[in-house]
Amino acid sequence: MANRNFKIMPKCVSADPSATYPLSPEQLQFYHDNGYLVIKKLIGIPALNSYRQRFTDVCEGRVEKGRVTVVKDRALCKNQAKAEDFINKIQELLYDEVYSTYSEDPRLLHIVSQLVGQNLTAINCMLINKPPGTREHPPHQDLLYFPFRPANKIVATWTAIDPVNADNGCLYMVPGSHKHDVLFEHRDQVNEAKLFFYGLAEDKRIAPEHKRVYLDMEPGDTVFFVSTIVHGSRPNVSNSYRKAMTCHYASSECRYIDVTGTAQEGIAAHMEAELRRRGGDLSYVDIMRIKTKQVRGVRCNL
Repeated sequence: MANRNFKIMPKCVSADPSATYPLSPEQLQFYHDNGYLVIKKLIGIPALNSYRQRFTDVCEGRVEKGRVTVVKDRALCKNQAKAEDFINKIQELLYDEVYSTYSEDPRLLHIVSQLVGQNLTAINCMLINKPPGTREHPPHQDLLYFPFRPANKIVATWTAIDPVNADNGCLYMVPGSHKHDVLFEHRDQVNEAKLFFYGLAEDKRIAPEHKRVYLDMEPGDTVFFVSTIVHGSRPNVSNSYRKAMTCHYASSECRYIDVTGTAQEGIAAHMEAELRRRGGDLSYVDIMRIKTKQVRGVRCNL
């Protein structure tokens, strides 16, 4: 196994009833130096159980989906009859009555506000399910998907619902890779799963195995990471599921940019073409505006 220096912060807040979580100077410095920070047991077990149950209810049609989108891993569909065994994720959860308790969790938002500012716009919220047999998510940067800047004012949260380890598909980070202050070239990862995955074109140079830090996490542990850090996740070679909640936030002072001629032009075209296939006719920026929700402070530009 590669570098297993997990860098998990020791503070436990599972019994803390307050709506705030002040970060220490050491935690802030770690985030700025490495591009990520793990807080243990930030989200309580009852909330995690409600997210897991809601996932099952949506997948099995027991509740109305509303805005929720279900994404299937096509590589697993033909051999599995149970929805949990082939659904990769459900997304567009910002307005769901259950999942909004995650994206608007007061302590989570307080931490995010200390990283990117007081006025926060949520971009997208997802529950990611990694059934046994799911392939790796190749190394990439989340900034690729976001047509607004500055990049250091965009942060992701990722919370383990199940125990997460190297066998069932844990996340890995490449510490300090955000300091290049560049969006690297990505390529569409065409595979049998038909998932919308992009990966670094030069992954072996930028994210070699010896530079990856693997994050073993327990339920409720939450990692915060900047949009330019290179990261990915391992395949699930276990017999268990690996579920996680995730949401992206941006400072509401961020501004949309024209992605024409940039590394993001291809993904914009892909998203617009997919929308046209479904009968819509919106631009990439319009799509992102529809996805957002103001969750703290005042709305500015996003």
